[in-house]
Amino acid sequence: MDVLKVVQQLRDLAKEPQNRVTIIKDQGCLPGLILFLDNADDRVVLTALEALHYLAQLPSNRLTMKNELGMLISLKTLVSRPNTNPEVRKAAQKVHSMLVVPATTARPLSQSRVAGKGNVFLGASNKRAQVIMLHIHGLTDANTRRMVEEELLNVRGIVSFTFDLSHQRCTIRGRADLKPQVLCEAIAKTMIMSAEQVVRNEQGEEVFLSFGTAPAARSGLEKENSTPIQLPSYLPEDLPAEKSAKAVATTDGGSGDRGGGWLSSVGNFLAKSFYW
Repeated sequence: MDVLKVVQQLRDLAKEPQNRVTIIKDQGCLPGLILFLDNADDRVVLTALEALHYLAQLPSNRLTMKNELGMLISLKTLVSRPNTNPEVRKAAQKVHSMLVVPATTARPLSQSRVAGKGNVFLGASNKRAQVIMLHIHGLTDANTRRMVEEELLNVRGIVSFTFDLSHQRCTIRGRADLKPQVLCEAIAKTMIMSAEQVVRNEQGEEVFLSFGTAPAARSGLEKENSTPIQLPSYLPEDLPAEKSAKAVATTDGGSGDRGGGWLSSVGNFLAKSFYW
């Protein structure tokens, strides 16, 4: 199954109003759609934006979508990038406007329950995930991004990751036991790039933490586990992300939900493509 076919199936599912809460509730569809926004094929990007537009038509989905890691920054990148396809730019602006305009009926997805729906993706009630942002020295173009992707594919515990090439940033969502030092060491294996973790101090200012793989350490925290110390919080998310040790599961057998077969095939594809 190719990427375009997968995103087309997600869009077709999102067209149906009764599927929209379920798609947002599943812990893999929304991050997958965000990753599709970074695809080199404009058809994939436009189809992903169409799916997001359908999902955002349900006001109760908007807050969850807005706070999903990488959502707003990916939309802003598509809108502001000079070489963006005009049709893609227009669609991205439309989705962005729907998410940033306050909706009085919107509420966090965690407060709503949907009965009778099979949960395609695990993680709704499992241990909390963490979000790690890295500043990657040397991350400047598609080639260096591909090199980073290849190294991150070998790191266990990563759920998803997105890139912001203009700021040389990579935002990674992973299991609670995923160590930033492991990520920095993986990127150092490219031999031409190095990474530092980005956190915020008590004043809300960005601080760079080096684990011995960056050209110049910016703090005395190179040895992460040498002594117990209080590190600043990870970059905040308004809604805490819940992830499990596995990102994808199969649908409940014989559930009979409309579109269940499609969600199962999409889930299998995302399991192979977006979790390592």
